[in-house]
Amino acid sequence: MANITEIAKAAGVSRSTVSRVLNNQPYVIAEKREAVLRAMKQLDYRPNQNAVHLSRGKTNVIGVMVPQINHPFFSQLIEGIGIACAERNISMLIHQTFNDREQEQQSFTQLRHKQIDGLIIGSSVSPPEVLERVRRDGPTVVCEQREESLAQVSVDHQSGILAVLSHLVERGHTSLGLCLGNRASGVGLIRRNTFDAFVQEHDISVSPDWYFEENYSFADGQDVMKRLLKLTDRPTAIIVGNDYVAAGIIHHAKQQGINIPEMLAVTGFDNHPIAEAMEITTVAQPIERLGKEAVQLLDRLAAGKELPVRQPIPLELIVRETT
Repeated sequence: MANITEIAKAAGVSRSTVSRVLNNQPYVIAEKREAVLRAMKQLDYRPNQNAVHLSRGKTNVIGVMVPQINHPFFSQLIEGIGIACAERNISMLIHQTFNDREQEQQSFTQLRHKQIDGLIIGSSVSPPEVLERVRRDGPTVVCEQREESLAQVSVDHQSGILAVLSHLVERGHTSLGLCLGNRASGVGLIRRNTFDAFVQEHDISVSPDWYFEENYSFADGQDVMKRLLKLTDRPTAIIVGNDYVAAGIIHHAKQQGINIPEMLAVTGFDNHPIAEAMEITTVAQPIERLGKEAVQLLDRLAAGKELPVRQPIPLELIVRETT
């Protein structure tokens, strides 16, 4: 493949002129620019993008770190990020971490070494001090509420859980179970802490046997219901942090003759299509919007602009047949 020296010779210009044309810099006479472009076409020259990015100090790639790609929430979050990236002609480098700190460190290292221009964190289990260091290494946005001084876009998970709890209490439920995904994430902490505070303030029965975590799929929901069925004392309702897990609970319950919601009320979260199909009471959150706003915020960080004061995006309780 042709190099800059060969292009300069074919165009009858200096190497520095070729370099300025390649980097789209001004102060190149139009005739010389046209000569360089003709020579590049004749010699079928293709720029080394790594070299171009190095010279510009920018890769046009952002990192996106999520625990699981096939999780409904994170797949929709990635979709929103992807739409915003396409509008800006930049690429995504997606890293699936499986909630493993060492895997998360790989994304942090890419940011530190300038292999990506910025990092969007869908969820993280790394401690606050680690994320504070990451923030200093480059533009970083977190898509969950956290206490660290990080730029973040988030939904109001506290209000979402409170809406579900209030709804169940209004329906007369006094014994509640809770089923979460990652207990250590920012979202998991908010949901668990909100639940614990609410039940302490109200006359509600809870039990360690009615608490479940690390549940993400339809099959996980089926396993949760199997564990509940082994108990002689069960809650009258269970709050689930994922529509697909809720669907698994409901499906297995019905197979075993458990009437929903008469014998067990079930709520989900996210308002995915399966919630509508199975008439699951759930909480709707604008996940795609969250991804788009994360890219917008990353843009402002990269440009050194002042960050806007952001409030968590409100959620909506959708009451259906499972409560």
